[in-house]
Amino acid sequence: MNSSTLAVSRSPEKKRFEFPDIYIILLFFIVLVGVLSWFIPAGQYERETLANGRESVVPGSYQQIEQTPVGPMDIIEAIPAGIEGAAAVVVLTLLVGGAVIVLQRIGVVDMGINLLLQRIGSRTELMIPILVLVFGAIAAFIGTPELSLAYIPIILPLMLRLGYDSMTAAATAIMPCTLGFAFGITAPTTVGIGHLITGLPMFSGAGYRVMFWAIIMFSTTVFILRYARRVKASPASSSMYVDDQKLRQELLSEETTPADHQYSTSLKLAGIVTLMMFIGIVAAIIIFGLGFNAISGLFLTMAVIASLIAGRSGNQICADFNDAMKVMLPGAIISGVARGVSVTLEAGNTMDTLVFYLATLISQLPEWAMAVGVVISQTSLNFLIPAGSGQMLVTLPVLSPVAELVGMNQQVLVWSSNVADGISNIFFPTSGYFIAALVAARVDYIRWIRFYTPFFIFTLGVASFGAVVANAIDYGPF
Repeated sequence: MNSSTLAVSRSPEKKRFEFPDIYIILLFFIVLVGVLSWFIPAGQYERETLANGRESVVPGSYQQIEQTPVGPMDIIEAIPAGIEGAAAVVVLTLLVGGAVIVLQRIGVVDMGINLLLQRIGSRTELMIPILVLVFGAIAAFIGTPELSLAYIPIILPLMLRLGYDSMTAAATAIMPCTLGFAFGITAPTTVGIGHLITGLPMFSGAGYRVMFWAIIMFSTTVFILRYARRVKASPASSSMYVDDQKLRQELLSEETTPADHQYSTSLKLAGIVTLMMFIGIVAAIIIFGLGFNAISGLFLTMAVIASLIAGRSGNQICADFNDAMKVMLPGAIISGVARGVSVTLEAGNTMDTLVFYLATLISQLPEWAMAVGVVISQTSLNFLIPAGSGQMLVTLPVLSPVAELVGMNQQVLVWSSNVADGISNIFFPTSGYFIAALVAARVDYIRWIRFYTPFFIFTLGVASFGAVVANAIDYGPF
């Protein structure tokens, strides 16, 4: 053996760089926010209770208070407190996602997918525009992007069978749900609260919102289809190629329906009942504005009833749910960890300070640029306040009088705030349901960012353009 060969054999093998896990990314932001609390002035707005029981800030009431820097113990407690504060989303992730996995285990999901594939035949591409339209419409009217958690366990095996990848499945479930919500038509937690705070007639100006919703849904469909076609033509080009090979084997081993598609009468009846109950749940959300706990309970009930009809015993149903919870637990916990960033901000009393300075900066802009300023500032704030309703309640009472001073229409203000909040919900890792959905789809955050960033920039441009046009045409009323 010569010396050069010996040198090569002794040289240490270079380790391949690995992107940090989402837990590490979120912990970094929690610590960063904690450190910044030592330098950003602490401040507070006064709060008042609205007619619907929600708390809103009092315009013009901001004042600096004694500095409350975040200490090591606050950071240590941030994650448990975040899980506690995001309890409704954690429960939603566990029960809704778990319920759909239970339906998959008893064979209802496999049966539905196989019947659907028989119907569409070779026209497989029709699935993507149909699903985008349906999911986007539901989100636009009821404002529940969290339902993507329920869709992913169904769409994931479907897309893999059609020759696509898990990224296609994640995009088909997450993007229309969130972007349909962002450009929502009657979404109560954003449009409704925005109109309530600014005194606008409830859900007024819907025509403008419908137009931009249609533009975004069409663009979303084209974006996903282009990616899906490329992956189907060359599977190795997928960033999820290696992971999906293992996932296909796993899903294949979990299939419970017979290969010849001869379904039992009890399973067919369970499938019909599941479909009827799902439609009923969506209708109840629209009509009664159900909260997360009610939605979670209804999905749990649906899975139990379908399992009983399919012939599962009580103990078998419990075992199915235990297995399903193991799958959904990481996503549920991550959604609580993401809330830890907001918890740390609140502990340092820096959130209201950031809102105050952003509002001051926006007020210095000319009228036409203020609408774009609102889009950009609300997008930035969504990293810190990922809940749409929470962001509206904190920022709109401050921005509303500022808009009046510079002559900006209140309807433009609400629209700009809504779309800015929504489009970044699936960009920032502090959005709990989004991270939980990625976990359910077996897609890691870094690869999602690579995939979604070009479209995020596009939607941000569309939102800014829409805000400028709305301001120019005096989109109203008032």
